[in-house]
Amino acid sequence: MSGQSERGTGTPTPVVERFPALGRSVPWRPFDIPVSVASERLRSDAPFRNDYPHLFSLRDGMIYGLGRDADQQWLFDPVKDVRTDLPRRPADFRGYGSAVPLPAGFRGPDSVLVLGGDPRDPHTYRLSGGRWSIEEPRAFGRTQDGTLILPDGTLITVNGALDTRDYGNGPFNPQADLKYRQIELRDARGRWTLGPAQRLPRGYHSNALILPDGRMMVTGDELQQIANDPDIRDGMDGSIELYEPAYLHRGARPALDRVPAGDLGYDTAFQVTSSTPNDVARAVLLAPTTVTHSVNTSQRHLDLRLTGARGSAIGLRTPPSAADAPPGYYMLFLLDAKGVPSTAKWVKLGTRRR
Repeated sequence: MSGQSERGTGTPTPVVERFPALGRSVPWRPFDIPVSVASERLRSDAPFRNDYPHLFSLRDGMIYGLGRDADQQWLFDPVKDVRTDLPRRPADFRGYGSAVPLPAGFRGPDSVLVLGGDPRDPHTYRLSGGRWSIEEPRAFGRTQDGTLILPDGTLITVNGALDTRDYGNGPFNPQADLKYRQIELRDARGRWTLGPAQRLPRGYHSNALILPDGRMMVTGDELQQIANDPDIRDGMDGSIELYEPAYLHRGARPALDRVPAGDLGYDTAFQVTSSTPNDVARAVLLAPTTVTHSVNTSQRHLDLRLTGARGSAIGLRTPPSAADAPPGYYMLFLLDAKGVPSTAKWVKLGTRRR
């Protein structure tokens, strides 16, 4: 749902589609190319006035479409093909800002935290059980920000600006107010603290993602590219910064040596091997990131149940259902009691329907 019509920018389309259409097999293997695979238009529509809404599937199996306009907050039932109004979000219009499905232990997320998108508003807003609440604010408001879930379940906000191509000292001025380079961190109790400053301010068209080694990669930003390298025809593609969270400086990592190579079903026992099994206190899945314009709807963090250890083998159990963790690839991390993560390995949830 969402996006522009064939007429281009400024003409948002209300069309909602299912891909593939019911009765068609889902392209499953890495080399399956979805050419000529039919989609299907649903009866319900999504008349967002502005593009880049946040779209999440939560563990109730519903799809939550959270628009940039406060009055366009909707719940979609993909089985009954019905759209239901959600309460108006407490804040007014929000531009490019982030939203995160909050970790909820062994089950999939049942709430979403909306933040950023308004440089005048530092508050964060949580949707849970169909109701909004105002949560602890960050140190200041920002737009063009990105918020990521770390392997230990805490949140990190990076990037940000006053407005599109404006870091606080006027449009197209690459010199930034320091606060827009400031990282912020949210702990497990929902409290925000300031972290280090980025080397460069990054706003419009910036991106960030969590790497399998537990670091965060930050890249992009249209204004820095314009200011520092106006020749878009040359080979310069901007710069990349890498951030090492504090957990990488708390001692040696636990080891994750081997994971299953095949597809893993739901609510299923499986084993991984570790040369440091006594150091393992926790196992988590972290979905890979797909992000644009501060909109990152693929994030997901789940704990896996530890079912026992024997020698180097550690028993784990997959999430209960696809509503908890949609099928696909996840990074699997082992963590010690101090929250230090292993380097992740990829596992694939869900089995192909025949």
